[in-house]
Amino acid sequence: MIPNVTRGGRMTGLMNYLVGPGRANEHENQRLIAGDDRVTYSYAPGTELSKYEAFDIAEILDAPRKAFGTEVAKPLYAKDEETGQFLTGEDGKKIRIGSRDSHVWHCSLAVEAGSGTVSDERWGKIAHSFIEKMGFIDPDGAKSSRWAAIHHGSSKNGNDHIHLVVQMVREDGTKANTHNDFHRAQVACRELEKEYDLPRLESQEYGQGIAGEKPAERARAERNGMVLSEKFELQRRLRAALATSNSAEEYLRHAQDHGVHIAPSFHKGSNTEVRGYRVSMGHGKNDTQAVWYAPSKIDRTLGWPDINLRFGDQGKKAADAYLASLHSSAHPALKSTTKGHPLSVAQLERMMSHKTGPDTLANIYARLSLQWERNKPGSLNDLSVAYSRATQGVGNARYAARLNQRFAAGNGRGWVAVAKQAGRLGRVMLDRNMRADRPRFASGVDRLINDVENIVSAEMRKIEQEQPRTTAPARGLAGTGLTAQSRNTGYER
Repeated sequence: MIPNVTRGGRMTGLMNYLVGPGRANEHENQRLIAGDDRVTYSYAPGTELSKYEAFDIAEILDAPRKAFGTEVAKPLYAKDEETGQFLTGEDGKKIRIGSRDSHVWHCSLAVEAGSGTVSDERWGKIAHSFIEKMGFIDPDGAKSSRWAAIHHGSSKNGNDHIHLVVQMVREDGTKANTHNDFHRAQVACRELEKEYDLPRLESQEYGQGIAGEKPAERARAERNGMVLSEKFELQRRLRAALATSNSAEEYLRHAQDHGVHIAPSFHKGSNTEVRGYRVSMGHGKNDTQAVWYAPSKIDRTLGWPDINLRFGDQGKKAADAYLASLHSSAHPALKSTTKGHPLSVAQLERMMSHKTGPDTLANIYARLSLQWERNKPGSLNDLSVAYSRATQGVGNARYAARLNQRFAAGNGRGWVAVAKQAGRLGRVMLDRNMRADRPRFASGVDRLINDVENIVSAEMRKIEQEQPRTTAPARGLAGTGLTAQSRNTGYER
């Protein structure tokens, strides 16, 4: 179960949004499913909510704050515009520049898309248990917070979910405890998954490190007309760069060719000793400033130490020097054109020797997604993400390398041959290693492989129609139709 916690200062505004159509008209049959006794006394669980009822519930929730005049504020701290990191004073503490009203605590709880739906009655029990675990309910009542749970249609991504709205001013006028609430929400969800037999997240069950999406990131993507939010698009392009690289420096250059802006991170007190790197898509026409991400926060296996580990120490000095030479900017623009590269020699050899694993396939499918899906990522990208999740168990390249050794077991042209071989190896991997141990993962990947096989067949027909074969193609590495000197294949966003 996925929690997403936010704080704000407009109870009526939030309730109005929850009973409205949503950002993508995804809200439907908006209804109350649980809440504080004062809320459920006025409106029985199951009541479909209009704007009027939403306003009335907001007034009920806000009553203690208005009665006692208690102010709840969240401090605001200065941040570096370029890196997004907090600035500190001479004492080493963050610099406070103000505060904002935050008496409204809002958390959505969602089950993964594809896990089915949860009944209102069951969601109501889960909501009450969650609020209790978060410490917002006092058995004696005096220090309880008023709350309400709203259920409506699935999210844009297909997640069945509910929204919990909590007043941070308690019945006696004191403030509710929100210390470490993000972590506490995660712990509560893990407990509830066991108590209510809910499907566990792949990322939690297997210790995976793929980042989640925040509402602000989804909104930014929609403003700029992007299918994926920036962190997921960056993951796709960085893994595509891994598929075509034979060194850490080449990885950086190929990522730049895929439209990724890269900047170095240095050890404290140095401007030459590289600690890591940051990446950005740049800013689109609807935004004035780019957002920078640490790759390890997007996908644990993309951190700079792991990147170097993939290629060995050979070339590390040159890679660090190249990374240190790059300069960051708060305003890099979104690149309009990008350039692709052929599959790396090492990746080809691994595939054809049948020693490939999920990490390699994640990279290959990311590259195929850029090749064929371009700026409309679909099944190929989904398959890349699925295999990325399978590599995250220990969260480093050593684990991915061990998986590559464990999973052991063309005809066509170029990337079509690569896609066919990847599909064959993917099925072998599922049959030998994953159907018994991870049935839910295997089922989803199996479906995606079927989708991708249809894409590959369509691409092959397109090639045959546009470029009828008149002579036998030159054989490249391991019969893939690619040679070490294959020309770059360009694509546009």
